[in-house]
Amino acid sequence: MKSKTLNRIGYISSNAIRQIAVSLFSMSIPFIVIYYASRLVWGEFIELLLFTLLATQIINWGNKEYVLRKLSEMPHAAVKTFSSTLITRFPLVLLFATIGFCYFQNNYGFFLFVWILGRYFIHSAEVVVLFEKKFKDSLFIELACFLLFYIGIYAEGTELTTNSLLGFYSIYQLVKGISYLILCRKFISFQSFTIDLNYYHNSFHFFLLSILGFLASKVDVYVIQQFGDKIITSSYQIINSLLVFIMSISAFIYAPFTKNIYRNNDEMIQKSKRIVATLGLIIVPFSLFILYFILRYFLKLDLAVLFYCIAFLYVYPSFLYGIEVVNLFKKHQERRVVHYLLIGASANAILSIAFLSLNYGITGALFGSAIAQILVLVLFKYRKIG
Repeated sequence: MKSKTLNRIGYISSNAIRQIAVSLFSMSIPFIVIYYASRLVWGEFIELLLFTLLATQIINWGNKEYVLRKLSEMPHAAVKTFSSTLITRFPLVLLFATIGFCYFQNNYGFFLFVWILGRYFIHSAEVVVLFEKKFKDSLFIELACFLLFYIGIYAEGTELTTNSLLGFYSIYQLVKGISYLILCRKFISFQSFTIDLNYYHNSFHFFLLSILGFLASKVDVYVIQQFGDKIITSSYQIINSLLVFIMSISAFIYAPFTKNIYRNNDEMIQKSKRIVATLGLIIVPFSLFILYFILRYFLKLDLAVLFYCIAFLYVYPSFLYGIEVVNLFKKHQERRVVHYLLIGASANAILSIAFLSLNYGITGALFGSAIAQILVLVLFKYRKIG
């Protein structure tokens, strides 16, 4: 029993370290760009970033959650399942590459294709990383690829432009994606490269969950970007990324044991919820304390205490309902989760637009998101007693 507990702690800590490192690498990029170039360069890059983020969400089409459940239920068919879903989603890569060429200038289109292809490989392999618990291998790939990316940015120095940043970033994503494919090569079989159109139907609710979860956390950034101020967009995108990272810490804790959640009884799941909720009361305030120093001393944003109170209300609900989402997956109640997240994403969009239109700025946009998060939490709690 002691050995089993130690192994469990080891898996949690190694995955948490990996996920934190991945998030830190991602979040450090805007700071690096601003340091070597300017906030304007990052603001111009955000339009490309938002396009690829949305494209990737659609290309994934619920892959991680759906395939992870399939592998947990039928581990003997892992190679066939992984290979089939990999090739089945590839036409979506070509679709968004074509959109990129049509919507953006030609040189942007090429690098957007490289970028999207890399992200497609990375997200596909994430299932194997979680299922096989290859957290240390993943961490090595992330660290090595990020160092290569940073060396390129450092060599460019103050000459960094939106064009060169796009080139470096796209190659960085592709190299990382190919590295992940090599890591999960034993799950790839060319004989199993069969397009299964039923996949889109079977995983549709997982796709809706993914896209709605994405919009629930990012729609305010898209709204601000439409207001046209690249400097404000640049600042808010960084704030949003930092807050979403804090929200995701709850998932870092339970992600290694998603398949165990599928197999355990309700009593164990309730115990896990209480543990994550308690940890959140420690993690969230501490993380916001660090956020205060980042915003004040790097972005030169002296935000009021009210902003950080709102930030807590935005972040903490994810520690309360995160495991419940997986529990509903277990019970094949994806439609219920889709319904809740659709309400949350819609509320976020409407409230963010309303508060921005009333000139409440960054704090107003975040307040709209916080209300949406609380609404989603209430819906999940209502389900428990309803």
